Amino acid sequence: MNKLKISQVQFSASHIPSLNSIILIKNFNQALRFKPDLICTPECSNIITNDKNYLMSNAPYQNTCPVLKMAKDFAKKNKVYINLGSLLLKIKNKRKLVNRSFFIDNNGVIKKTYDKIHMFDVKINNEEEHKESSSFKAGNKITFAKIKNVKLGMTICYDLRFPILYRQLAKKDCSIIMVPAAFTRPTGKDHWEILNRSRAIENNVFIIATGMCGNHHMQRKTYGFSLLVDPWGKIVNSTKNKPSILNSTIDVLEVKKIRKKIPSLKYE
Repeated sequence: MNKLKISQVQFSASHIPSLNSIILIKNFNQALRFKPDLICTPECSNIITNDKNYLMSNAPYQNTCPVLKMAKDFAKKNKVYINLGSLLLKIKNKRKLVNRSFFIDNNGVIKKTYDKIHMFDVKINNEEEHKESSSFKAGNKITFAKIKNVKLGMTICYDLRFPILYRQLAKKDCSIIMVPAAFTRPTGKDHWEILNRSRAIENNVFIIATGMCGNHHMQRKTYGFSLLVDPWGKIVNSTKNKPSILNSTIDVLEVKKIRKKIPSLKYE
């Protein structure tokens, strides 16, 4: 399986998990026309808000999350792989949430989960400050999934600024790295494209960067501009900051070809 068909669902999530499940199933059904092997969604696919107290009260548990249940059922029914970019979830008997990515196979089985390693603790300007570590427990495991024999590295949003993680995934022979995100607008405008292209070039990998977009609960704003980058760093496909589905076909053999041309991974 050298060719892979990928649908990236860029949408504007609400603060209500059951509503996001409805929005996503509509998008998934629309994506099916392309007959994708893999459907990808952004970070915060089940709930997004600027209100920490609201989030702590209303984030679901993994076994009660309507978005996860819907995605598993959809994958099984339609024989498609799904990467739920991330779900914000409560953990039983724990004070903090997890920011967790799910890789679901075409039988509706969760094959891999990845908890975001790098916490988004930043002060962007006087209006915008984030302290993810106060609400979330950081992950500590590097994770990749597989479609047939193609390895796909799993990362989330702020991870993008930590090149060593991407190097480690490339060293594990990942041909594709997924970057679901809910990037802020100021950082997105200045950094999003160049960071994704840099990670692709450094590691000779395809980058599937699927962004959340729009205005959300309690003045949370996200950047959008999903893109797919090839191992040479060229943008294969991209969109703006409105809800949209990005459909792309990639040839995974490109990774081997470019790693032969520039074998930088061998020299470390």
